[in-house]
Amino acid sequence: VVVIEPVLFYLMLRTTPLGRRQVWRLVDGFVLGAVIVAGVGLAQYTLGINVIAAEQGFRRLRSVYGSPNNAALYLGRALPVLVAVAALGATRWRRVAYGAAVLPVGAAILLSFSKGAIILGVPLSLLALGVLAGGRWLWTVVGAALAAALTAALTAVPLLRTPRFAALLDTRRGTTFFRLQLWRASWQMFLDHAGIGVGPDNFLYQYRGRYILPGAWQEPDLSHPHNIFLDYGCRLGMLGLIAGAWLQVAFWRLALPLRHLAMPDQQALALGLMASMVGFLAHGLVDASYFVIDLAFVFFMTLGIIHWLATNEQRK
Repeated sequence: VVVIEPVLFYLMLRTTPLGRRQVWRLVDGFVLGAVIVAGVGLAQYTLGINVIAAEQGFRRLRSVYGSPNNAALYLGRALPVLVAVAALGATRWRRVAYGAAVLPVGAAILLSFSKGAIILGVPLSLLALGVLAGGRWLWTVVGAALAAALTAALTAVPLLRTPRFAALLDTRRGTTFFRLQLWRASWQMFLDHAGIGVGPDNFLYQYRGRYILPGAWQEPDLSHPHNIFLDYGCRLGMLGLIAGAWLQVAFWRLALPLRHLAMPDQQALALGLMASMVGFLAHGLVDASYFVIDLAFVFFMTLGIIHWLATNEQRK
């Protein structure tokens, strides 16, 4: 489900003779799905339906997902593509449509109050987009980063007063404490099963049955290590970790030269997908990364489209 099916999807992308229109139809479908997920979540949040009541009744959007973090992970993969095409694309109607879609998707990520998305995934992916685009976009991102830093300094105090973010720097209790305990236990699990791992879906049972630390007894039902390196390592062992690293090397070797594509639409798409991959890595440092069904398909869709862009460029 999370390995074979996404790989088969990738093989379809690699072996089907796709034209530019078909590739853009695939991308349009992906971002339309993100807009629908965001729209459902915003409607639910407005009506007070299917929201998560976190610390002291703090309301978090989750849309069609079981967890707000899952919603933010998926939407965070689409947001950089939307921004890149809206800012750098050449097709007017698509620029307008993608630009309009940024608002609901961005609002849904914000209302999910996912710390991984708000602090790591979204800022670093958008920063990467500006750096990769270069020129005036680099200076635009630098200016935006400075403005964001000033805004953060002015709003940090009231934000940190909210229950959700107040415990961020508290290593003795709350989310940060449990995350540190989880990482320690996951590291030990990896060391004990460094050869082939515990299996693609066995983390939960190994963790709560053997590796959970005494101080973390209140959260025994965690199904992944909340870290991309530990996730690959615990599930698949050292060979899986090497495979994950190799896929990243292969992706960036193909992707980085695409910064200079001659056609603005294709260049914007390539930059957006690279920024999306940065979000995948950044958010994956503290949450899920690949081993969720939709994220696995998005990952291999990203690889497939980048390969198409690279191959199409070589044929010219």
